Order: sequence, then C-alpha cells, then structure tokens
Amino acid sequence: MNRALGEAVISDFDGTLARLEVPWQALRETLSVGRIDELWLDADMGRWETVARAEVDAARTASPLPAVMDALSDVRVVTVLTSNDEAAVEMFLDRWPELGAKVRAVVGRRALGGPKTDFHVFSAGYAGCVRAIGATGASHAPIAYIGDMSYELDYARRLGATAFDVKDIQAPSQPPGEG
Repeated sequence: MNRALGEAVISDFDGTLARLEVPWQALRETLSVGRIDELWLDADMGRWETVARAEVDAARTASPLPAVMDALSDVRVVTVLTSNDEAAVEMFLDRWPELGAKVRAVVGRRALGGPKTDFHVFSAGYAGCVRAIGATGASHAPIAYIGDMSYELDYARRLGATAFDVKDIQAPSQPPGEG
C-alpha cells in the first residue's frame, strides 16, 4: 500500500490521471461561449455532446501522468470525480487496464449534472465516490483526493479527505499533501 495515499483514492481525471489534448479554444468558438462552463446555463444539454466527443477523441491518445500512476501502483481502490464526460474516462481506462481494474466508480459531468466548481455539486459527486469505496470494504481507511485545481483540493479537505496536489506528486522533493 502506498503509505502517503493509503488504500482508497478519489482522483480528478484531466490534469491528474491524464492530460487530455482537447481543442478547447476551437470548442468555445464552435459553441459560441467564452468558457465551457457557460453551457450549464443553457437549457439545451445536447451541446455537451460536442464537448464529450472531443474529450473521448482526446482520451483515445492520452497517456497517464507517470508520477501519479506510480503513486497509485499500490493503492487498492480508486474512484474518479471529474468535470469530463464519463465516456472519456472509460475510453482512457480501457487503454490502461491495470488502472481500470482498480477504478470502482467514475462520477463525471453527466452524473454531476452541474459544475464541479460548485461545492454542493462537488460534494454530491464526492459522496458517490465514497459510497463506491465503501462497497469495496475500504471505507474504514482515510480517503485521499488527488487533483490539480485549488478549489477541488479545498473542497476535498472540507469533506474530510487528505488532499494531494498533483504538482506535489510530480515533484516529490516537496512535502506531499501540502498545497
């Protein structure tokens, strides 16, 4: 077991497990938005399908972040909490079966139903991940959260997780979990 992370981890996806090469600027132009999150204000949820297709396409060639993969090597249970579409995560996990075998749940954009930057949306997604971890018998262990955005690290700490900034995992000379 990875002593720093423990046996149960909730991880972000893009920027943490993998780096997706999504053409965000082209998507914003195609969808006529300044920020992709503006799509949450649109009653037509079908516009998210354009984003999902781009994410799945990017996941077809995305590679995992080596330091994170190393850190997860002895972790028993992983769940993914992401703003990306679940299909993109599943595409990625299909390509990396050793990691995929550890993942018990993917809570993505469709399941969240709102922006992950909203604490209540994040909290509901986090709770779904915790339930999936509990179903594996790992719920008695402290939960670690790995992410790349300050808001999600703050939210995870508020919900009781030990939060690890992916930058600290990639640069092991810095104390893990601080950030």
